[in-house]
Amino acid sequence: MLLKYSFYHSAWKYISVALVVGFAIGGYFVPVVGLGVIGLMAIALLTNITGTRSFCAGFCPNGRTLSFTFKKASSQKSLPKYFATKQFRRMLCALTMFCVVSLLLRSNGSIAAIGRVFWAIYVASIGISAVAALLWKPRAWCSFCPMGTLQDTIRGK
Repeated sequence: MLLKYSFYHSAWKYISVALVVGFAIGGYFVPVVGLGVIGLMAIALLTNITGTRSFCAGFCPNGRTLSFTFKKASSQKSLPKYFATKQFRRMLCALTMFCVVSLLLRSNGSIAAIGRVFWAIYVASIGISAVAALLWKPRAWCSFCPMGTLQDTIRGK
C-alpha cells in the first residue's frame, strides 16, 4: 500500500464519497466538471508505474465509495467468473473506449462537450458499479472495471 492503513479507512472514504457525488451531480450542472475524470484516469495510469492496480487498491474514489456505501446493502455473493475473464474485461474496456472516442469526435472540440462525455461515462460506470455492488459484493465492479483492465493491459497482464 502506498499510504498508511488508517488513511484508507478514515478520511479517504468520506472524501471519496464527496468526490463521486460531486462529479456525478456537479457534472450534470457544470459539464466541465467531467474533465476531472480525465485527471483521475491520468493518476490511475501514472500510479500504475509503481505497481499493478495500485490506484485501484488505494486511491480510486469509486472503489472506496462502493466499499463504504454498499457494505450492508450488498448480497455478498461471489461475482460470476465470466465477468472477471480477460476476454470480457477487454471487451468492456474496448466498448468503453469506442464510446468515449465516438462521443469525443462529435464534441467539435467544445470543452463543455468534452467534459460532458467524460461525465456521462463516469455516471454510467457509477450506475453499473452500484448494480454490481447490490447483486454481488461491494467492489464487484473492480473485477471488470475498464480503467483497471487498461492498467493491467499496459502492465502486460
